[in-house]
Amino acid sequence: MIRVSDLSFRYINQPGNALCDVAFAVPGGETVLFSGPTGCGKSTLGLVLCGAIPNLIPGTLSGSVFFDGKSLAGRTVRQTARDLGFLMQNVENQIFTERVCDEIAFGLENFCVPSNRIEEKIEEALHLVNGEHLFNRRLGTLSTGERQRVMLAAALAMDQKVLVLDEPLAYLDPKAQQLFVELMFRLAQKGKTILVFEHRRDAMEAVVHREIYMDGGRICSGPPVQQYFEHLNGYPPKDAVLAVEELSFSWKNGEPPLLAGISLEVRQHESVVLLGENGSGKTTLLHLAMGFFKPSQGKIFTCGHDTRRFPVSNIVGLAMLILQQPDHQLYMHRVRDEILSQAVDTNAAQEELAALGLQGFENHHPRSLSTGQKRRLTLAAALARRPKLMLLDEPSVGQDDMSLTLIVKRLNRFVRDGGALLTATHDIRVARALGHRVLKLKNGRLEKAGSLEIQASGGHMKKCKQCRE
Repeated sequence: MIRVSDLSFRYINQPGNALCDVAFAVPGGETVLFSGPTGCGKSTLGLVLCGAIPNLIPGTLSGSVFFDGKSLAGRTVRQTARDLGFLMQNVENQIFTERVCDEIAFGLENFCVPSNRIEEKIEEALHLVNGEHLFNRRLGTLSTGERQRVMLAAALAMDQKVLVLDEPLAYLDPKAQQLFVELMFRLAQKGKTILVFEHRRDAMEAVVHREIYMDGGRICSGPPVQQYFEHLNGYPPKDAVLAVEELSFSWKNGEPPLLAGISLEVRQHESVVLLGENGSGKTTLLHLAMGFFKPSQGKIFTCGHDTRRFPVSNIVGLAMLILQQPDHQLYMHRVRDEILSQAVDTNAAQEELAALGLQGFENHHPRSLSTGQKRRLTLAAALARRPKLMLLDEPSVGQDDMSLTLIVKRLNRFVRDGGALLTATHDIRVARALGHRVLKLKNGRLEKAGSLEIQASGGHMKKCKQCRE
């Protein structure tokens, strides 16, 4: 179904190739996992396969790509899209409309699907991703994980022969991840060809036919052994840096509260992890802690400041929030300047560059980095500010094992030195590594996470593997 030969690509104004002599073949009906360190070229390969390179993104391209026996050379993105669906790593870059049903209908309308079939296809696609309840929701009100499910539904509605999925598990909660893995298994059984670019190799291994490992833009002989991360060291907690007292929050008056009766403390030398399903309010709670939103009821004291009475400018610097989408926090023209813009001094900036594996990228434009590198850059800039409190929203997205090891090691030092850490995540590896305490948001309430919820998942994946074999 797909044959790639001697494929190389270099972006404009970049010193080296993003892809180097890539060659592989994928038969129809096969599911292939592409893994590799952040920045290895997986996303670039996806952009070539869907035709965005070279039609929309300029650079130097050589080699050949054949799809179902036909060369992609000279084909437009629109022509390729009839047969190949591409889900980008940052789904916000693919959203064109305001409502869920309109977003899924968008591609169908462009391909002139009869109007009396469109609503039926929308419902079928949402059912596949367990998103029927999202049909009339506005995309701006959804969590990133919910948007990711909607965009997957939009791809599935097109019923293309091939799906190329870039980090599809990144923002999905464990239940949604399980449904996704099972869905991939069913689609492959029906003859769909699926290419998955994913750092969560453990989550996909049960349903893929094989794995192709990339490093430095090349295909390598084999992936390294999966790494496991040690827990943060325990330290005696001291004064409360974040105190949430009987917090309730609703987006509009009269609506059921998203958060109700939340009480929480995070102290110096303490790391707390928040779990919860997509849309449970984890990101909203972090934004409330920064003072971006005001509580409907209750109080929040962040670094000693009552968020109801003090402006955000009094809190920023003492507390730093790392957003889910790193592009929203990148403003400068060079990586070095991005960190210096936040750093207390030059030494702090250099220290964070080294600690988070960004040396050698000092003069790169921040938006030329991979998503995983961008995320480490925003983390480095925040840490260089030397805050008392760090609020992290899905810090592991886009991180390979080595990069995640760097993050855990640096955050361990932050907590050791008296920092307080609150992390919202779906990644069980992060929950185990960073959680002195692990809490769960469910139905607007906060509760202690059960031991099974912070242990490695994978029972359903083993079952899938047995069924396939």
